[in-house]
Amino acid sequence: NAHDAKPADVTVYVKGDSGAPSSVDQGARATVTWMFARVGVRVVWHDGEPKAGAPSGSPVTIQVRFAAEAPAGVSQGALARALPFGEQGVAITVMYDRIRFVARRPSREAPILAHVLAHEIGHVLQATDVHAETGVMKAHWNGQDYDAMVRKPLEFTSLDVDLIRDGLNVRKARSAGSPPEVLR
Repeated sequence: NAHDAKPADVTVYVKGDSGAPSSVDQGARATVTWMFARVGVRVVWHDGEPKAGAPSGSPVTIQVRFAAEAPAGVSQGALARALPFGEQGVAITVMYDRIRFVARRPSREAPILAHVLAHEIGHVLQATDVHAETGVMKAHWNGQDYDAMVRKPLEFTSLDVDLIRDGLNVRKARSAGSPPEVLR
């Protein structure tokens, strides 16, 4: 359909040595895609790594890596880490063992992973490490938040949406005249 012809705003590549089970990963990707589509951002997923110099067709390309161990300097409670300012290295690192621990039940893993990915992609798109009082971009989710995620995805606040759109517009303008920026 015509909607699919719209180029992606974000291309996400996923790799890792300690990833989620396929059913959890696919469910989480579908939820993240839906969450961003609701705020006007089209996300496309690929496995592996972007090919060097190959354009992804979108202004933002993000590498997500599932890690067996947390990178140095990541706090005990963190489920993932984003490098939202375009530093070299992996843009988003997910510690799936921590998500599994917080989920407590396999049925909760996909919705929680979806929110972790949406939260970290949100930081990359906003190019900030700012957190909201509520919703997807909240700094620390509590038990009520985790329960709510299982029922239906948390929302981005209107400020989150504005920051995401502003960040994307800056990247679109920047990428219009230069090779694509790959955040690894």
